[in-house]
Amino acid sequence: MQAIQETLPESEFITPKGLFLITEDQLFVASYVADSLRQMGAASAIVPTSALHSPQELAEVVAQQRQIYGSIAGIIHLAPLAAIPFPSNLSDWRQYTQIQSKSLFHLTQLCAINLQQQQSGRVLAASLLGGYFGRNSYDVGLPTGGSNNGFLKSLITELPDVHTKAVDFDSSLSPALIAQHIVQELLMPGGRVEVGYPQGTRTIFRTVPAPLTTTATQTQLSPSADWVVLVTGGARGITAEIAGDLASLGVRLILVGRAAEPTAEKAETADIEDVGVLRKVLVNQAREQGETPTPVQIERQLQGLLRDRTIRRNLEQFRQTGAKVEYLPVDVRNAEAFGALIDGIYTRYDRLDAVIHGAGIIEDKLIADKSAESFERVFDTKVDSTFILSRHLRPDLLKLFVLFSSVAGRYGNRGQSDYAAANEVINRLAWQLDQTWTKTRVVAINWGPWDTTGMASEGVKRQFRERGIIPIALSAGRQFFAEELRYGRKGEAEVIAGEGPWEAYETEKGQLKGQQKSSFQLNSFVFLSSQPQIQPNSTVSLEHTFSLTSDPYLYDHRLDGKPVLPATGALEWMAEFVQAAWSEWTVTEVRDLRVMRGLVLDTDAGRKALFSARASSHADSESLQVAIDILDPESKLPFYRASVILRPQLPEAPSVSLLPLSAGSSLDITAAYRDYLFHGSRFQLVTAIDRLSEQGLDARVMPCQPADWLNNKALHSSSHWLFDPGLVDTAPQLAIIWNRVQRGTTPLPSRFGSVARYGQSPLNGQLQVAFRVKPLTSDHSLVYDAVFLDELGKVHLHLQDVESTCNTALNRLAKQP
Repeated sequence: MQAIQETLPESEFITPKGLFLITEDQLFVASYVADSLRQMGAASAIVPTSALHSPQELAEVVAQQRQIYGSIAGIIHLAPLAAIPFPSNLSDWRQYTQIQSKSLFHLTQLCAINLQQQQSGRVLAASLLGGYFGRNSYDVGLPTGGSNNGFLKSLITELPDVHTKAVDFDSSLSPALIAQHIVQELLMPGGRVEVGYPQGTRTIFRTVPAPLTTTATQTQLSPSADWVVLVTGGARGITAEIAGDLASLGVRLILVGRAAEPTAEKAETADIEDVGVLRKVLVNQAREQGETPTPVQIERQLQGLLRDRTIRRNLEQFRQTGAKVEYLPVDVRNAEAFGALIDGIYTRYDRLDAVIHGAGIIEDKLIADKSAESFERVFDTKVDSTFILSRHLRPDLLKLFVLFSSVAGRYGNRGQSDYAAANEVINRLAWQLDQTWTKTRVVAINWGPWDTTGMASEGVKRQFRERGIIPIALSAGRQFFAEELRYGRKGEAEVIAGEGPWEAYETEKGQLKGQQKSSFQLNSFVFLSSQPQIQPNSTVSLEHTFSLTSDPYLYDHRLDGKPVLPATGALEWMAEFVQAAWSEWTVTEVRDLRVMRGLVLDTDAGRKALFSARASSHADSESLQVAIDILDPESKLPFYRASVILRPQLPEAPSVSLLPLSAGSSLDITAAYRDYLFHGSRFQLVTAIDRLSEQGLDARVMPCQPADWLNNKALHSSSHWLFDPGLVDTAPQLAIIWNRVQRGTTPLPSRFGSVARYGQSPLNGQLQVAFRVKPLTSDHSLVYDAVFLDELGKVHLHLQDVESTCNTALNRLAKQP
């Protein structure tokens, strides 16, 4: 995760109305927040900590406050703002998870109907983990406060009209200042869910790629046959896949599961693989015993049989590799039993080298339908077991502690609020332990869904696919873990595993509500395949290597035999880059596009380019201007430079009545491409020149197809141009044709004064182009405008003040093969 300083967006803050419930905190921030809201005309009530201990007491408090003040407009959960020493026993730990984590679930469930009825219900949770949610240096709060981040990100997938915030602070700030930041975040019309205030500086967190250096000299850990490894939840599912690879190294493998090691399967079912046949056998067996089996009963028996079969087969495979395998049944939530099991390992072997903690359960339900008991089962299985491990493991001997977390916690997931909350606690705890256990690498791997049976049901996988998250293949997941084990670095305690539009999803969820939302996702773009990244200096950047492999359209745009990125190609790249970086706006125009020096492919390896952009500080509600360069990454000299104009939405396509040229002759376009132009087939989009005179040209052109330009017939169906670089390039082509006929020289564009686009409708058919030359001032320059109209006379593209440099020597370009 990358921490980025971000100023508070200049937005219209909402006026608070209705009742806000504020949970009591140790820093007395609640009273400051309550006073601020009252001064703005809203009602507020502080919920005492004593009520957070029991769902029944909490329900009584909520009912009482609702009776006094009416509908509840928001929840401000401040209980995690507490300076508490890390507890030494499970009883205290559970008390804090109840107050700081589970109480927010109960409060939200009690108030959900009211929150939905509000125009924009508000739920905010604060924590005291250092402003970085424990990632940089751990402060005085408990990791239990981090649960609310995952919970709130899941909440907005179920109640998208509810506004949520998880805000983290450090203990250096005064209660009054913390309250001020809380009220500001609460009343913003959107923005990132996860915001920190280290030393009072507003900070957001972005998911960024962090590839490992997988060379022999960079190896951090090398497991050997003398290692003792504990794996929880390791007899089936994804942990079994990982355990199998460890077993092949010959380690001593101690597996922990909920169920006892299964005995041999009965002969009646042992050889049956077909699930339908198995189900029938179980029904017949029940009837033979005089029972009347129900579908639920049979399904429970079937799942138990399949579970035992999987455990039995996995254990057999582990032992066949030569590993020394033990299987121990235990409830990992039971502090006495699980603690004794861990202590027993040290008693028997005097060591424990690695722990892979994969134990967990899911019981997916929407928050409105989730029972308190179910929430506790899911939450405690992950959270309590990790706490027990942290109290019994010996970090002076332990080399590696891996916690299996989930992207459901990091990014939220519908129906998994309990699982998301639990995984965020272990993410926060991983950072704390990695910082305090100086000899142990601690890492929480936030797995995406695996393409196998296990924790992620088919319904959950479907939800992930709808968000563009690709299930992890078995081989890829196993390789990821193996590389993380060997090459992962201490200090990187929170890792995302799997392919997905992580940052795009976070950006979309963090839009300012009330503004025009953009529908742009990465698969909407033709050129762009990765998300721009915000840098510490507030610029946005992206690197791309232009080559004939990644950019095959350059085959058809060569100067003196060398592929060159056309200015219109640079224009489309710039527009897509800015659109992705400022997705809440819509790119409508590119101004003052200058060709500083062409981007030429001199070698087969291609040419690296750095896109760098910065928004103007003078944005208003009507428009935003972004300055952008395409740079040489080494020299930092620009290839192209422009300003991109963004507005809330595209302007409607205006209708115009352009008079055709009154005189002039037609020109054979085949001859023009042969005698005057150097453009290959992808760029040959001028279909006819109806008139050519001293004033300009009237021509007809066709839009270009993205799949043809990239030689990619499988390009995502939603991918589309913003400006269509091939279509825009017909204007410089017409300039060459006109200038060759009228003046005998070849012009190449050096500056586009403005390129504006209009209308939402896609361009599929032929367009008319009115190309008009501005008054000539020099033999070596040409300035022109071009308007592109559809058959209804509506403008789709308008090019103004396009400047070109003319030279007789450039006539040679038309003679290229």
